[in-house]
Amino acid sequence: MPQDTSRYSVGGSENEYMDVKQTILKNKRGIADLETLQLEEEKALARAYETLFEEVLSDTPITTELLLHVHQVIFGDLYEWAGRWRRVTISKPGVTWPPPDYLNNAMDVFEKDVLSKYPAHSLQDDESFCEALAHIQGEFLTIHPFREGNARTIKLITDLMAVQTGRLPLVYDDSDEGKQCYIKAAAAAILKDFEPMTILITEALNASQSS
Repeated sequence: MPQDTSRYSVGGSENEYMDVKQTILKNKRGIADLETLQLEEEKALARAYETLFEEVLSDTPITTELLLHVHQVIFGDLYEWAGRWRRVTISKPGVTWPPPDYLNNAMDVFEKDVLSKYPAHSLQDDESFCEALAHIQGEFLTIHPFREGNARTIKLITDLMAVQTGRLPLVYDDSDEGKQCYIKAAAAAILKDFEPMTILITEALNASQSS
């Protein structure tokens, strides 16, 4: 979804909109209608899945460089800031994510301490797989390194990991209730409580296996 000012308070040069209500992010195509922009983002995400499932092999390392590439593939046709760490400070009541100057270091640590901990060949049983993906998604969302599209990017990355391990892409609960549960799980991860995210990942894995 494009930036909704009810979600974030944003400051910095990337805080540019197409409308006075500040709901439609400035984009390369000059789209000034929210529904149209959302539809274009959905199409871009679908194309990114097709492209990246062909590009990323079973032995491709999951790295911060790949994260940047994935974000660029998803959003590069729409936004100038696609494929780079955000250059703005973002926050919402009760949460302030790391400032831009901290992101390079934070993502280096994320790659070293989280991503590199879970190579595909080590995630054979479902319990380990779900715990690993919950840790990866939770820590990533705690950093929130992109201007927009953080959840979509990390879900695509972990879907690539699923395919690397011989599983299908995960099927998340896309209802309003499911989305709220995901937001709450991400908030719990900020406090290093990954159990809610593990439960959601397990449910998404089970849904993929029964679909």
